[in-house]
Amino acid sequence: MAITAFTEGAIYPAIRQPLPRAKGARIPGHPKGALMMFDTLDDLIARLAPDTLLRALAPDQLERLLREASPRDLRPGEPIISQGDEDGDFAVVVLTGGLKITMVSASGHEIILNYCGPGELVGEIAMLDSGPRTATVAAAVPSSVLLLPSHTFMAAATANPVSAAGVMRELARRVRQLNLVIESDRTFSMAPRLARALVRLVDPAREDGRLRYDPNQSDLGAFAGLARENVSRLLSDWEAQGVIAREGRALTVRDMVYLQTLAEFGDDA
Repeated sequence: MAITAFTEGAIYPAIRQPLPRAKGARIPGHPKGALMMFDTLDDLIARLAPDTLLRALAPDQLERLLREASPRDLRPGEPIISQGDEDGDFAVVVLTGGLKITMVSASGHEIILNYCGPGELVGEIAMLDSGPRTATVAAAVPSSVLLLPSHTFMAAATANPVSAAGVMRELARRVRQLNLVIESDRTFSMAPRLARALVRLVDPAREDGRLRYDPNQSDLGAFAGLARENVSRLLSDWEAQGVIAREGRALTVRDMVYLQTLAEFGDDA
């Protein structure tokens, strides 16, 4: 995953003020509100996703890394990382909004790999191995992010045995998770694959089952690995059964138990 033809000189002048230098210090106001929801560095750390690679770091190293990060605001559709770029010198933490992670296959088809919400980290692969970016990351909605410099992260990850061991455990967990995804993709039919995509997109901050980012049918197909026509047929069937409800582009899951069971057990459910 890579930055969109931005050089360091092009990107960093647009960035606002850095985070405060002391734990517990108040975060300076941001002109567009990117950091207004975080009063202190402790507040920011508390909102990081529980399974993010950052939580593998020792607390003092995590604080140092976040103090050296820089905020940036993104418009919908604006890329922050582009597939194939060579400069993997930063990773991205989502503060508000959400990011869409995509790649273009050898046949030219767009594949949506994932969506990332507040507290999640993206772009760490190229940051760790200094290789080309493996996907494109763009804002799905108006978003605010933090850019984490690669050299500071590597210093934090290798500063002590606790951080190094934590990073290795988290990377091993991701390999296990990826193996499960690959296995299910090879064995599941269309309905379970779309069910899994919908379950992953349900907004955890809401209680009504609405999907995050209001994806269209093409996006759902790219996320589930299905043709748009198949997505349309399945959604129509599920709407008739009361499993989902639609109002314009907004899609709401009404029967989460059904979709979760289908997503987990496939055609044997």
